[in-house]
Amino acid sequence: MAAIRLDKVSKTYPNGVQALKDIELEAAAGEWLALVGPSGCGKTTTLRVISGLESPSSGLVRIAGKDVTQLEPWKRDVSMVFQRPALFPTKSVRQNLLFGLSTPFAEGRAVEIARLLKIADLLDRYPAELSGGQQQRVALGRALVRNASICLLDEPFGQLDAPLRREFSKDLPLLRSRFPATIIIVTHDPAEALTLGDRVAVLRDGVLVQVDTPEQLRHQPRDTFVTEFLAR
Repeated sequence: MAAIRLDKVSKTYPNGVQALKDIELEAAAGEWLALVGPSGCGKTTTLRVISGLESPSSGLVRIAGKDVTQLEPWKRDVSMVFQRPALFPTKSVRQNLLFGLSTPFAEGRAVEIARLLKIADLLDRYPAELSGGQQQRVALGRALVRNASICLLDEPFGQLDAPLRREFSKDLPLLRSRFPATIIIVTHDPAEALTLGDRVAVLRDGVLVQVDTPEQLRHQPRDTFVTEFLAR
């Protein structure tokens, strides 16, 4: 597990859109931090900056106290689950889980994670044979098999209907004790953020409005935007 810190991180795209504005944010080692806010507020950009898929226009990204702002993504010990599963269609579930890994214990770890995610009976199937929820579980399993110190989840329930969202969200905390990592999860659903996050960061138009525990956010919102958004 590793702590993450963003020091005055801003991101402006070539078209002039400023996605992030002087973000000061920290996730402690082993913490589950939920990022929530309306569409286009900068949640996904924040994850992409942490992972190295995007470079900030200014500011620093630190992982475990080390400046990684210019470090390549594959050197950051970060795994990521995207909103869409992004599985390899010609590879089986087992092959998707193990993609890019060659360690001797990876196979056993993949089977254990598949069992916990209730996809152990699907290891020899292919993505086209799976439901949306099953595909999303495979994507999460692939991230967990890597055993990275940081796992970034970008709206992992976004493509699922309400019953599957509820089922899938219940499984995440169950994995916490077995596969400890620093988790940052992006969601547009306030209830989901308040349920999953040790703390919740509320963003609006690229600005970090408030970071607090779910209890503090409910009882001491910083402004009317936080109050109204969390009440949705």
